[in-house]
Amino acid sequence: MTHRLNLVLLTLILAIGLPYYWFLLDNSGGSLPAKPVTMAQLRQLAASIPGEAPYAVEMERSAFRRVPGNTMVAGSGMKRKLVGYMAFRLPVRGGKPVMIESGITPEIAAAANAEQFNLSAQRRIDRELDGAGMILVTHEHPDHLGALAAHGGGALQQAAWLNPRQLAAKLAWNGAKPAPRLGGIALQAVAPGIVVIPAPDSHTPGSQLIYVRLADGHEVLFVGDNSSFAQNWTELRGRSRLVETWFAPENRGEVFAWLKTIRALKAQAPGLLVVPGHDWEWLENPENHTGVKIGFPGAPQPY
Repeated sequence: MTHRLNLVLLTLILAIGLPYYWFLLDNSGGSLPAKPVTMAQLRQLAASIPGEAPYAVEMERSAFRRVPGNTMVAGSGMKRKLVGYMAFRLPVRGGKPVMIESGITPEIAAAANAEQFNLSAQRRIDRELDGAGMILVTHEHPDHLGALAAHGGGALQQAAWLNPRQLAAKLAWNGAKPAPRLGGIALQAVAPGIVVIPAPDSHTPGSQLIYVRLADGHEVLFVGDNSSFAQNWTELRGRSRLVETWFAPENRGEVFAWLKTIRALKAQAPGLLVVPGHDWEWLENPENHTGVKIGFPGAPQPY
C-alpha cells in the first residue's frame, strides 16, 4: 500500500510539479551579455539636437487588470500584480508635448480582460495625442500602439514616429498608416533630449527603449515590456514561460540581455529613472520618488 501511494505521489509531482516549475517559476535562459549601450552615448546623442527638452513626465492610466505575479515575473510568487495600461506626456516649454505610448481602446481592454476601463482618462490621452509634436511607442502590441492606430487622424500622420517593424503589426488602422520615421536598428536622436534605443527581436520585433534627458538634467528610460515591472530588471527575472509560450511570444535570450543592459545603465547613472511598461503601482508609490506626475491636464485632483 505504501509503495503504491508513493508511486501515486511521485506521479502527481512529475505530472503537476514539473510543469508548474517550468512554466511559472523557471528563470533560466539569460546567457546573452548586456548590449553595448552606454550613458555617455545616450547623453551625447540627447544633446545633439538643439532646442528645448521636455521638463517633466506625466502619466495617465486608462485601464488595469490584476494577474498572478509569477506570470509576469517568473518565480516572484502568486500575489497578484496590477497591470496598468498607461500613456506618458512630456511637456515642452514653448512647444508641443511628446507622447510615449497611447493608452488602450475599450475593445483592446476587453480582449485583455481588463478589470476597469476609464473612458475619461483615455479621452484625455486621445486629446494629448492630437496635440502632440511627437508620438513614440516602445513596441507594437495593441496595448501600446493599438489606441494610436485606432485614433488615427492628424496625430497619426503628423506626429507618429514609428519603425518599420512596429508598422508591420496586424492592427486596425483608422486611415492610412504613417510612413516609418525610425530606422529601428541604430541609436537615433529624435528630438532635443530624446534618444530611441532599438531593441529588435526582443519582446517584439519592433521593440525599443526611449531615453529622455529632461531640461533640468534628470534622466528617464522608458523600457516598455522588456521590463513590464521594476522587479524584472532589478532582479533579472523574465516573464514566465507560460506567458512567453502562449500569450505574448518573445525572444527570451534577447529580453534578458536588455534586462542586463538596463541594470548596467542604472549602475552608470544611479539617478536614472527606469519606467517599466506596466508597473503603475511602483510608479505612483511616493516612496520610490519617481517624480512622475499622476494625471494629464484636466485629470481630477486628487487622481
